[in-house]
Amino acid sequence: MTNECKWVLEALEELAVTAVKDGEYWRATYTKEDKESLVLLEKWMKEKGFDTYYDEVGNLFGRIEGNSDEIVLTGSHRDTVKNGGKYDGALGVLAGIELLSTLKNEYGKPEKTMEVVAICEEESSRFLAGYIGSRTITGTLTEEDLKGKDANGISLRAAITESGYYKGKLPEGKKNISQFLELHIEQGAVLENSNMKIGIVTSIVGMIIGTVTFIGEQNHAGTTPMSIRKDPIPVTAKYITLLNEWSDQYFDKLTCTVGDIKVEPGQFNIIADRVKITFDIRSSDNKLLIEAKEYLLALTKQLSGIVKGEVDIACYDQPIYMSAKGIKAMEHIAKAGEYEYLVMSSGAGHDAQNIADYCDTNMIFVPSVKGISHSPEEFTKTEDIEVGLKFMKEYLKKVGWQR
Repeated sequence: MTNECKWVLEALEELAVTAVKDGEYWRATYTKEDKESLVLLEKWMKEKGFDTYYDEVGNLFGRIEGNSDEIVLTGSHRDTVKNGGKYDGALGVLAGIELLSTLKNEYGKPEKTMEVVAICEEESSRFLAGYIGSRTITGTLTEEDLKGKDANGISLRAAITESGYYKGKLPEGKKNISQFLELHIEQGAVLENSNMKIGIVTSIVGMIIGTVTFIGEQNHAGTTPMSIRKDPIPVTAKYITLLNEWSDQYFDKLTCTVGDIKVEPGQFNIIADRVKITFDIRSSDNKLLIEAKEYLLALTKQLSGIVKGEVDIACYDQPIYMSAKGIKAMEHIAKAGEYEYLVMSSGAGHDAQNIADYCDTNMIFVPSVKGISHSPEEFTKTEDIEVGLKFMKEYLKKVGWQR
């Protein structure tokens, strides 16, 4: 095992301790657990030769000055979902700290200024606005977003002010960034099932998220004949079946998930008044997303009659594409180094998707055992982390130290 891998693995374990709350992993932003993680991360950055600073929402940066003001930024998020794992996000932050430090020790002052960032609130771990850190980096977080409140009624503005980050004004966006690189666990089983060690990410899927509600008429289960019922449950069941049959025809080009079903009032002896389901449809092909939206609306209209259907689309994000220049450079490194790699799309959202419109952005995936993530069972093998670090180091050397 390389010294770099050894340090990252030990740091992962030490950092994970800061996320333990009530017996489970959960590092929500602007909490005691978050503060404890920042104490460790800033300590490690300073020990490894970085100058450190925070921005207005609490993103922690470590900086190595280069011959140019042009910045190559790497890192990931530090927050976790409730009852999550210790690799998601943290691996990318720790890899950036260790590899930039090692490269400076081996090759001296970089040509470009190199920075690592521990990004806050990617997971909506506390505030539903989500991607607070990466949106601040790109200058797209708004004053309106600061009004959002957590489960206890505390606003984002109050939280970042109390934490000492916010000084009354959000920044326009971080200057001089030319590239952003994020190393991340795959959070799926594509690499593992393909026996590949490196994922070179080409795109991050777009998604449509929302609800469909079918409204009927509440009545007595025993005294209302089947012929005159206005029961939304059979209609909803048919809707889910047809939606999944439509999705199945696209195989792995599209995913469709009904994640929650709420029946009101939800009693065994009452014909329901209404049923609400959530849907999550994702694809890296925007044409398929447009088609999915049209199908959702058409299917709802088709099944409406005695029972009324309503669609509420809460989120419609188009697919985001990684830098073609970066992908080409990564493929060259992979072929020259005989890495077992796969060019692939990401089915999950990442901070990189917000930064991609701001500067050249790329992602590297390493395998997740059984594809498990957002779970205490989340795990990536030591040998896979080691390969990922080696590959990432070669890329960072190329973009930061070579003329």
